[in-house]
Amino acid sequence: MERAQRILKKFSKILKEQGAGPLFTTFKGYVTYALYDRWKVRRLRKFPPRMVKNRILFETNDDFTDNCRALFDYMVANGYNKKYELVWLVHEPEKYKKYQAENVKFVRNFKKNTTIRRAAAYRYALTSAFIFYTQAFNWIGMARKGQTFVNLWHGCGYKANKNNRKVFFDYCLVPGDVFIETKKEFFGCSSRKLLALGYPRYDQMMKGSDAARAYKEKLLKAADSDRLILWMPTYRHASSERLNEETLNNEFNIPILDDKERLLAFNNFCRDNHVLVVIKKHYLQIPYDFGENVLTNIVYLENQDLEDNGLQLYEFINCSDALISDYSSVAIDYLLLNRPIGFTLDDYDAYTESRGWVFENPLEYMPGEHIYNVQQFEQFVLDVKNGKDDYENQRKAILAKTHNVTDNYCKRVLDYFKITV
Repeated sequence: MERAQRILKKFSKILKEQGAGPLFTTFKGYVTYALYDRWKVRRLRKFPPRMVKNRILFETNDDFTDNCRALFDYMVANGYNKKYELVWLVHEPEKYKKYQAENVKFVRNFKKNTTIRRAAAYRYALTSAFIFYTQAFNWIGMARKGQTFVNLWHGCGYKANKNNRKVFFDYCLVPGDVFIETKKEFFGCSSRKLLALGYPRYDQMMKGSDAARAYKEKLLKAADSDRLILWMPTYRHASSERLNEETLNNEFNIPILDDKERLLAFNNFCRDNHVLVVIKKHYLQIPYDFGENVLTNIVYLENQDLEDNGLQLYEFINCSDALISDYSSVAIDYLLLNRPIGFTLDDYDAYTESRGWVFENPLEYMPGEHIYNVQQFEQFVLDVKNGKDDYENQRKAILAKTHNVTDNYCKRVLDYFKITV
């Protein structure tokens, strides 16, 4: 009864927000699942098909992105697909026709306009020798002998585990040895499952791309600026209520710039100093709303903007002259570039109470300007503009503690699992 009420509520919401067309598509998805997929999934689980030893499956939270995408691109570029079948679970396979190659498949993961997985998703998951993913793969509900589940994950930062979610995997990657103990507690798993190999996307970040550099120049030209500072706040107000962090409540739900006057003044300060600040929204964060305020030197960037320009996030990170973050794992990643980092800490005490930290002294692992107010924020911008950097040695010291550095992260991961050309 409860489930039926949830479904009816969902139908009502779709009709109200999207109209009759999407409602029909959703209804059709539920009906075809009930008539076909549910029975098929049960049969697949009870009588799994033969394993395909050279089949490798990929899934990411946002389709075709992040660590899985970096690993996949490396494999195709270096001919691994001649030996292995590379399969992606995605929402809309037709979007990825230009990435088709020998032994590469894109499979529809969900019934259209629903969160119901299709029987085909289970079939490929149950027959793949390796499964690479970046969030969780608990939905499969079983693991077969001969399968290896590798959680490439999406970053190791400063925040402790708030929700104690159990994430299923055989192995999970971390940047360096210091995170083995912290992630062991975070996931509630044995240290044997945690591999300090670093992330495949680090290769993208270290190399960048011509497309990313061209996009940077386009943004700088539009803002009449010489420097680009990338601002990547962690989420506070998530699209899922379960994940909300109620540590920051202001007009724009963003650190430091907590009202219209400060926002506009900071924008003008950046304009006068020919510095562009690009805010990259965390995928869990509800959209920022700056109202009708006209901002010339604060640009708001979403995943769709990157996709429209054919970019992966970590390619674009390479183009930035400096980073502003807080407690996000991107600050740990950015240490590899050895460029200035500013940490906004105006809700540090609230975060300490609500979430906690993986390090006993988290501030010691933040080698950069600690920003508590607008004046310190502006000083950081000036330092970037003038090439002043007082934290290089601190960054190198923390890098040594947090990273197991190599010059080819993708190859190291594949070699570890004996996936060879």
